[in-house]
Amino acid sequence: MLDGFLKNLFEGLLLSGGMTAMSPPPLTPETEPDAIILRYQQELSGQLKAAMQAGGPVAAIGICKELAPAIATRLSQETGWQVRRIGTRVRNPELGLPDAWEQERLAEFASRMAAGERPEALGLRATVEDAQGRVERYLRAIPTQAACLACHGDPAAQPEALRAALAHHYPHDGAIGYQLGELRGAFSLKRGIRNGVAESSQPTSPHP
Repeated sequence: MLDGFLKNLFEGLLLSGGMTAMSPPPLTPETEPDAIILRYQQELSGQLKAAMQAGGPVAAIGICKELAPAIATRLSQETGWQVRRIGTRVRNPELGLPDAWEQERLAEFASRMAAGERPEALGLRATVEDAQGRVERYLRAIPTQAACLACHGDPAAQPEALRAALAHHYPHDGAIGYQLGELRGAFSLKRGIRNGVAESSQPTSPHP
């Protein structure tokens, strides 16, 4: 689903001045999750790029820590989907920890990447039963891009000021040591289904 769309999305992140020039996918029930992800990425990448230009990776830490969860919360309220980013390793144990279903899917994504599949092609939509009842779920892989390595790569390659800032904001940081192209996590969307109808689902524009 939308493989070419996600390819452009991820390859443009932080490297091309944001993704404002991209055409949004036509909004249908099938494309809605990717449209929500695009909104998230457009807003977050724009803020990160501005922070990086103003103060380098240290300045971007606050954007990831404060703004990213705020964007996810707002999109959740606006769309009826619970919007999250999850990681194979996490920076903040209070956010981003995958649940059991997500852990299994991430392991599948990693295996498929190891077998040669391109990460931008890795997405999964499913209806499952969990503690909340019947829910619709959507996962879209997040590969490690070159721009991610400044904060998520080898700590030995990080400037001392950046290491100190990360240690201050994330004393239990585990989201380090990634290699270019490695699976870093996924966008995870979830919403309840009652009597065959998605709960609190609202139309959403792919633009903020």
